[in-house]
Amino acid sequence: MKEDVEAFRRKVQAEGATFTYLHVDSRTLARYLRAHGSVEDAYKKLMATEQWRKETKVSNLTASTPGVRRMSTTNLAEILDARDKKGRPVAIVAVRNHSLLGRDMDDMIQYMLYTLEKIQAQCGTEKEPDVPDNICLLFDMRGFRLTCMDYPALSKLFYFMQDHYPERLGVCLVLNAPLIFSTCWPIIRAWLDENTASKIKFVKMENIDEFLDSSLVPVHT
Repeated sequence: MKEDVEAFRRKVQAEGATFTYLHVDSRTLARYLRAHGSVEDAYKKLMATEQWRKETKVSNLTASTPGVRRMSTTNLAEILDARDKKGRPVAIVAVRNHSLLGRDMDDMIQYMLYTLEKIQAQCGTEKEPDVPDNICLLFDMRGFRLTCMDYPALSKLFYFMQDHYPERLGVCLVLNAPLIFSTCWPIIRAWLDENTASKIKFVKMENIDEFLDSSLVPVHT
């Protein structure tokens, strides 16, 4: 992999590529290579993300951005101060706090991207080789109802993560998924590439400690 990263770096230099909107270091290059396989494909995706970040102004999103502010009142997502058993930053999505009814997709996208930007800022860089450069994402399914199931928003999330935050996902925990969710899962699974799908783990409170200290999961009443 080290030789491939160096070949990727030489490709970037040979093309005269510069990055204003995307932080690029050796770990960035390694993630794009793992996700896309070849230097050529990884380079195209890297440049596409630089352009996407420029167009969307994703780095300008703050807690005061209107869509982020409105969505924050739902308490849908929380980034923990603590980390998982592998040292990854953790985001918990309380699915029960979301409803498809009346949801504004533009607000949802702003909130989603703001959360991704905020948690990836806690990932390790080239200067922090001992800090994981990927995240733990936990979907807390306790209290799940079918009105919580937002296929368009979830599809957007996985699109963003696969295309513009490649290999940022270390593990995705689905906690206490009810039986009714089994009708939803095949639809979601069809969107995912094999690499992403392999990172999704269905867990219960009894065995979540394999990944994350159970005391970190908010109590559901």
